[in-house]
Amino acid sequence: MFRKLLFIILLILAACSTVKIPVEPQAKIDADNHFRYALQMETNRDFSAAKESYIFLFESYRSFADTKGMLDCLSGLARIELENENEKAYLQYKNQTAEIIQNIAPELSYYLLLLELYNYQLENNYSAISQMAINKLDYPDEVNLKLAIDKLQADSYLAIAEEKQVEELINLSKKIEKQQKKTKYNNPELLSSAWYALSYYYFRTADYKTANFYADKAQDWNYRFGNFPGMAHCLWLKAQISAAENNIPAAKSYWKMAEGIFSSLQDNVSLEELNHTMQKMLKEQNK
Repeated sequence: MFRKLLFIILLILAACSTVKIPVEPQAKIDADNHFRYALQMETNRDFSAAKESYIFLFESYRSFADTKGMLDCLSGLARIELENENEKAYLQYKNQTAEIIQNIAPELSYYLLLLELYNYQLENNYSAISQMAINKLDYPDEVNLKLAIDKLQADSYLAIAEEKQVEELINLSKKIEKQQKKTKYNNPELLSSAWYALSYYYFRTADYKTANFYADKAQDWNYRFGNFPGMAHCLWLKAQISAAENNIPAAKSYWKMAEGIFSSLQDNVSLEELNHTMQKMLKEQNK
């Protein structure tokens, strides 16, 4: 009897010793998983599903005082309203964001900066992006990566990009890539955007081999994570690179693949710009 009791006690002690103290509540884990879904829906331009998720998640994050989670949701909602050209709703979400930052977390003011930059991107205001997308030491790595991406793309378009910007972006992207592989960071679209920005820079500087290298890398990453709009933009860039290399068959092939994706996503703005760009480039090549 004694030996049986001792065995039971040992089993209980063994069970207790294997119980791990949770790092965060299950509610946080569930909300973060749902947020990744919402972000994916926004990326794929399913704004209705994304908006519904962001609204639900805002309340979830608020229930356990996760300020960053709340701001992530408000940012997503604001971006959607910008895409829908609903300025009144955009300003409501932006003002709500500003209020939370002011009252709870002034150190998160970069959320407002990122919203402004997104707005300028939709307006193709590259000069404003170039002036505002400035890194700061106290910003998180992913925020500085986003700012470096925006500035390099804007400066590449304006033909004022410098080599030191490229080196900075490469170093930041390598750091984030390591975190991504260790599952410490969960925004793969940002990493592919970095490689796209590098490809665009090298395209603008006529280093087509390196441009193709980064375009291929970004395209593969987008495919793996289901970022099909990003994949279409990579194909579009590869079409331009091929046209610049006078490889017309490849340019037309990439063009048609990008066209198919944009058509499936019903992204008529990108579709129209794609066709205009490629028709113009191929016409110039045929002169």
